Amino acid sequence: MRLSWPHACLLLSTQALACGIGREADSGPAATFTLGQQDTTEPSDELGTEDTEDPPTTGDGDGDDQGNDQGDGDPKFDLTATPDAELPPTGPIPTNCAQALHGTSTVGCRFYAVDLDTHDAAESVQFAVVVSNVQTHTPATVTVERKNMAGVWSSVAGPTVVNALDLHSFELPDLHQDKSGKRVGGAYRISADVPIVAYQFNPVDGATSYLSDASMLYPAAAWDHINHVVGWQPNEDGFGLQGAYATIVAAHDGTQVQVTPSVVTLGAGGVPAGQAGVPFMISLDEGDIAEVMTQLMGSTLSGTKIISDEDHPVAVFSGHECAFVPANLEACDHLESQLAGVRSWGTHFIASRMPVRVPNLPEAAAWQVYASEGPTTITFTASPGVVGLPAPQIVLQAGQMQPFYVRGPSGTPGDFEVQSDKPIALVQYMIGGDGFGGIGDPAMVQLAPIEQQLQRYVVLVPDTWINDVAVLTRSAGAPITIDGVPVANNLFVSVANSGYEVARVPVSDGVHVLDGGDAPFSVLIVGYDEYDSYAYLGGTGTELINPRAPA
Repeated sequence: MRLSWPHACLLLSTQALACGIGREADSGPAATFTLGQQDTTEPSDELGTEDTEDPPTTGDGDGDDQGNDQGDGDPKFDLTATPDAELPPTGPIPTNCAQALHGTSTVGCRFYAVDLDTHDAAESVQFAVVVSNVQTHTPATVTVERKNMAGVWSSVAGPTVVNALDLHSFELPDLHQDKSGKRVGGAYRISADVPIVAYQFNPVDGATSYLSDASMLYPAAAWDHINHVVGWQPNEDGFGLQGAYATIVAAHDGTQVQVTPSVVTLGAGGVPAGQAGVPFMISLDEGDIAEVMTQLMGSTLSGTKIISDEDHPVAVFSGHECAFVPANLEACDHLESQLAGVRSWGTHFIASRMPVRVPNLPEAAAWQVYASEGPTTITFTASPGVVGLPAPQIVLQAGQMQPFYVRGPSGTPGDFEVQSDKPIALVQYMIGGDGFGGIGDPAMVQLAPIEQQLQRYVVLVPDTWINDVAVLTRSAGAPITIDGVPVANNLFVSVANSGYEVARVPVSDGVHVLDGGDAPFSVLIVGYDEYDSYAYLGGTGTELINPRAPA
């Protein structure tokens, strides 16, 4: 089922995007790059060293395929020989749960997943949690549990053994909360005996759902008690058909949460009706969830504060049932992202845009920058030809959010640098698929600041989307390998004079090890096919680099 409304044109900067005209294109056969396989025409082992331009089936991450389910034709890293035994445990990847409890990354032993609110047409479509074992030698035993109304936890999946550097998908029963309300036992608890990473997919079948997104899950040890919501901008959703919301999850009994909404919110089922700027309280025990939805369809909760006490941190998901991004571009799609706590926010970002769907005319990416305290001065820097930034410098007050759309020419398709004098949040959205042959649709992700970059990641790429891309951000010239294969320098694009550069590299399905040696970098995983997409961080640091954040 495709959820779309009458076709409309969107003008972004100086370029008009095509309006509601489906487009077909041929793609070449999908190529793979297998570890140990040598190129017979070039002595280099690097991906991408042969090509200096972008022929129809090159590794540019542009999604050359236009929806014929044959892949994008770009070479992808193949997981046929992941070098598990050879990889040293570099970077802050804990090897046991005691380390993970005090760790500073998104690797952990306990997570909570939520079947988040989506469009009614997709509420019963298969929800899944996928875990990957980041250990290089040790298998992980993983169990998924649910709490009943009496407060008793029981297993719904597992215990399941997941081998080192392998993954497992848990398809779980429907457990969604529709609109505002509290649900006892509304979260699934994922426990492992060694540290893992976890993601949720809502739904998991991206090739047929048209209404999916995904979230990287923060382990409970990385949650915060100071949380601010950033979500989709209401005045850009002109149809106003679906709601924006925040979902709160407790990991401890007796959690008292103070919610100060930025707009009027719906009250129902244990969640009070909210007025803008007026706090209300919600009581939660471990595994309980509370959804707070805007009363006016299309309005945003950006600027809403969700505060607990330091001994009872909570998880906060920002979501939308079905958002148009922007309001006049089809089609709508479910949005979700687990947000980082404010004390983990930073002041320096490289805004690495999602993959380009039209190689010769890069479409815009939508952005929001949000200030938790004010006045916050924010400076933007971009390469020549990049347009759509709000100004070279702006000032935001506490709780203010600035939306904007950025695009650029094919050589510099819209990456930029952001610096601020106080910690900020930066959120990116893929825009709707019309005008791009119906490839992709809205997805959201909160970017990690430079201060939270890591040296090594173990990431998961799901197998139910056609096009999957790793967006890599590194210090200029710093080497990065994927499964031991160097990523070629010619795939990277400089971001103005920031000293950083970005590559968009197609990747195959499965678990991948990304290593920067001694140099930290960041990774964003994005997937898309016909009128659907997902996006999530491959991982991030969770250090409290903003420890004095005001509540």
